[in-house]
Amino acid sequence: MRILFKIAWRNIRQHKTKTIIIGLIMAIGIMVLVVGNSLMDSASKGIEKQFIKNFTGHFMVTGSHEGSLTIFGFEDTEDVVPRIPEYEEIVEFARSHPYVESYNPQVSGVTLLSKDDEQIGVSLFMGIVPEQYLEMFPDNIEMHSGDFWSTDRGGVLLNKFIVDQIEEHLDEVIETGDRIILTSISPIGGMKIREVEVAGIFSFKQSNLQLNMASLLDISNARALGGMVLGDVKPAELSSEEQEFLGELDFDSLFTTDTDVLFSDLLMEDFGVDEGYWDSILGETESRDLANLEDTGAWQYLLIRLTDERYLDQTQEDFNRFFAENDIAAETRGWLQSAGVLAQFSQAIKQIFNIIVLIIAVVAIIIIMNTLVIAIIERMGEIGTMRAIGAQKKFVRRMVYLETLILAGISGISGIIGGAIVLGVLRMIGLEASNVFFELIYGGKVLQPELSISSVILSIVVILVVGVVSSTYPTSIVMKTSPLKAMESSR
Repeated sequence: MRILFKIAWRNIRQHKTKTIIIGLIMAIGIMVLVVGNSLMDSASKGIEKQFIKNFTGHFMVTGSHEGSLTIFGFEDTEDVVPRIPEYEEIVEFARSHPYVESYNPQVSGVTLLSKDDEQIGVSLFMGIVPEQYLEMFPDNIEMHSGDFWSTDRGGVLLNKFIVDQIEEHLDEVIETGDRIILTSISPIGGMKIREVEVAGIFSFKQSNLQLNMASLLDISNARALGGMVLGDVKPAELSSEEQEFLGELDFDSLFTTDTDVLFSDLLMEDFGVDEGYWDSILGETESRDLANLEDTGAWQYLLIRLTDERYLDQTQEDFNRFFAENDIAAETRGWLQSAGVLAQFSQAIKQIFNIIVLIIAVVAIIIIMNTLVIAIIERMGEIGTMRAIGAQKKFVRRMVYLETLILAGISGISGIIGGAIVLGVLRMIGLEASNVFFELIYGGKVLQPELSISSVILSIVVILVVGVVSSTYPTSIVMKTSPLKAMESSR
């Protein structure tokens, strides 16, 4: 083996021009591979860190469902987002789990914004409890005016992006303290209208096109807009007096084209009930004004953050096992599924880039193979002489493979070093996102790439495969040529 190595190294040194050409092609290919994959890995980690740290946690708990459900609702259907069943039991399990650092319940939806009887825009909303939200996501809210709503009054924090759009296109000024109308249509509750106070104007420090359209709303109004009933959902049991008061429900009258039916005079009859009867129907009303009521029957998402992401798979398995053992119709979804289409789009771009890299690798193999064919054909006489004096095919084949692998190794190391230098310069400079598209891909406004270990390993594997594959064909040509003919071709 030592003699074989010396011969291979001597051959590489003797054919300097061909060695340099092939080596440069390999080194440049590896450098492109290292830089490209490191850029995409850095961007992917940035996107993952951005969402986990600021919006989704490591995973979320939802009610059992079908379809693509995100923190903004279903992406592919108009289905109603299921509520989390047995919320208290799930929260208690989360609190007791050793790897759960914090949790945050939420409700989501879409609402129209109106002011002074004029529609001014639309917004996604996240219904939250401020204390829990800020405990889990403390570093991503930048207040431009106002603050979170008070517990007894409720309110909305409007995203500055929405406010700027309203002021730019409608010349309508929105300020803290203004009262606006929120309108939503729910498949369960129909049209819901709520008047709320603008408690403040904010922006997410890390954001994207989808998140720019999201505002924060007190949970009571969020539930109302979503048609969610406070408390555990149970069928109402009506007394005979209550049934008589409600009367028979005529579905045809609800959808008639005669609007006089909907706005006709209401004939009231004296049912002979006292004031206490109405209190029994209305029930306890004080809690209806509590903006941050943590109700156990009306949450859509429970976002979970872990102490260490290495335990993500194990923790999700623990939660799903808990659901199965306790017959709870709930499930977990990872951060990428929770984040929505834009985060998934950025991951798809990475896959496209990997396909492009694969195509480049194939082209590189073809170029290197052609170059090696020419180089080995020019050495046909030399190889024929070696075989004529007793060198076996196995020896010659090993010699060619070893030459290629040595060349590939040197070129690969050079390409990795060159890629690391390029990445170091790019990290010092910082790649600023010139538009929203690149901001999405970068996972932020500035990308500071790092050398990816996985890209280095991938590059080493690729260059070794390229070396072996590229040398197989030209070697087979030599092996099929008789020693005498090979010696004659060199004259």
